[in-house]
Amino acid sequence: MGISHEDRPYVSRRDFLRRTAVVGAALGAGPVFWQQPSYAADAPLQHLHLQYGDDAARTAQVSWSTPVAVKDPFLELDGSRIRAVTRAYPGQPDRVFHSVRLSGLTPSTSYNYAVGHAGASLTTDRLTTGPSGRERFTFTAFGDQSFSDPTPGRNDAFHNTALAQSMDPAFHAIVGDLAYANGDQAIWDSYMGMISPMARRRPWMPCIGNHEIESQLDPRGLLLDTWGDYGYDPYRTRWDLPGNGIDGLEGCFYRFRYGSVEVVSIDNNDVTSEIPINVGYSGGRQVDYVSAALARAAADPAVDFIVVLMHQAAFSSSSKHGSDLGVQTTWFDVFAEHSVDLVLQGHDHTYERTFGMRGMTVVDREAPYSTDTGTVYCVVGNGGEVQEPFKPVQPEWSAFRQEGVIGTLRVDVDPFATATTARMTLGQYAATDGRAIEEGIVLERPFRHPRSSSAAAAPVPAQGSAGAPARPGVPAPAPAATALPSTGGLPGVAVMGAAVAAGAAALKVTVGRLADPE
Repeated sequence: MGISHEDRPYVSRRDFLRRTAVVGAALGAGPVFWQQPSYAADAPLQHLHLQYGDDAARTAQVSWSTPVAVKDPFLELDGSRIRAVTRAYPGQPDRVFHSVRLSGLTPSTSYNYAVGHAGASLTTDRLTTGPSGRERFTFTAFGDQSFSDPTPGRNDAFHNTALAQSMDPAFHAIVGDLAYANGDQAIWDSYMGMISPMARRRPWMPCIGNHEIESQLDPRGLLLDTWGDYGYDPYRTRWDLPGNGIDGLEGCFYRFRYGSVEVVSIDNNDVTSEIPINVGYSGGRQVDYVSAALARAAADPAVDFIVVLMHQAAFSSSSKHGSDLGVQTTWFDVFAEHSVDLVLQGHDHTYERTFGMRGMTVVDREAPYSTDTGTVYCVVGNGGEVQEPFKPVQPEWSAFRQEGVIGTLRVDVDPFATATTARMTLGQYAATDGRAIEEGIVLERPFRHPRSSSAAAAPVPAQGSAGAPARPGVPAPAPAATALPSTGGLPGVAVMGAAVAAGAAALKVTVGRLADPE
C-alpha cells in the first residue's frame, strides 16, 4: 500500500545531500562485498525486462538482476555474446543489476535473446523492434500501480498487468508511481517480478512520479537510508532508459520514436507546485531538453503524433491532488507551441479525459478531436493503487471521468486512417473483467506535413545517426561498438560501490531474423 505524500517523511535538500555523502563514504570503506565481491554461479536471474532506446526500430535495452554478484553476466543474440554492464546502489547492497544496450538492430524484426552468467542456465525470451516508418500499432498505459499478488480481493495491480499484456501492445507506458516502495527495496523486487512476464517481451517505458523520490528519515529523525541524487537511485538503476545527453540527469527524462509517434517522458517533480523536495533540480535543463525534443518532432515529416508521459497532472478533478499549477505554468505554452497531441498523466488514482485543450481553453468539444488545434489530456492513475473520489462538480474542461475502477488505457495508432489524416483511438478497460469504461474516442490530425510515397515509407533515423542532424540542445549518443563473437564479449563496467556508471555501453550487433522461441 502506498504512502501519501502528506505522510511521507521527506527531508530537506541540505539534509539529503549530507546523508548521501555520509552513507556513501561509509559504504566505500565498508563491507568486503563492495570491494572484493564473491560470485555465485547458481544465483537466479530475475526481473528481466526490456526498454526501447531512442529509436525503437534499431535500439533496445535488456535489463535484469541477481540477488548476489555473479561472474561475467551476458546477453546472447544471434551468435554474439555481449557482456553486460553491472550496477548497484547503496540502498540495496544485496542485489546487483545488469543491462545491455543494443543498437544497429533491424526494424520490424523479432529476435530471440538469452541472458546468463558463468555457470548459470540461460533465461530466454523475445525482443521485437519497431517499424522504420509508418505502421499501425497499439500501446497501453496506466500509472500509480503498486504491487499485488494474484489473490482475488487484493488490489488489482497484478490483474491490470495481465489485462495490458492481453492487448498485445508494442510497448507499455507507465506514468509514474510504479512500485510504491517508499524505501522498502523488497517491494521493488516484488513489483519487478510481477511485471516481468510482460516486460521481458514488451518494453515498459516509465516516467518518474513523486513515489520514485526515495529519501527519508525514520520517525526519530535518524538516518534510515540514502538513495543517491534526487532520491532516484532505485529507479535509475533498475531502468536503463534512452539517454538524454545530460550528465547527472540520465534516466530522469527522455524521448523515443516508435513508428510515426514521438514519445517524450517528463519528470514533473522538477516543476510541481505541490511537493517541493525536487523542484528545480534540473536547473532548467529539462525544459530546454523537452522544448527542443518537441520542436524537432513537430518539424519532422515522419512524425504523425506527439505523446507526452508525465506524472503530476495539468488537468484533474480528483479531490486528492487535482490540477497542478506548476505543471500548467511550465508546460502549457510549450505543448501548444509544438502541437502536442496527447498527454498521459497519473498522480490521482482515477481515469479522466479532457476535451481538446489549448492551455485552459476548451477548443474542441466534439469527437473526433482535431489535435492540430488542441491537446487531449488523460489521467490514467488507476493502475492499481487505492482509488480516490472526484470533486462533486465536474469542471467544464472534463469530457469524461470514472472513479473506483482500476484499468488500462489502450491506444490504437493508425497513420493511414484517411487520405488526409492520421488517427489515435483511445479506450479505457477495467482490470477485473476487461469491460469498457469508455472506448472509441478518436483523436485525428491532418498530416503534419505533405505526404509523398517516399515520406510514407521513410525510415525514422536514430537520434544523432548519420544523415540525421542532432536535435538542438540534445547531444547525439556515443558511437556504438561492435560485439565480439560468442567466445568473448565487450567488457562491461562492474561497479559494486556508490559510484555507479550512469548507463550501459552502447553495443552494435549485426543480426538477422531469428526463429520464434514459441
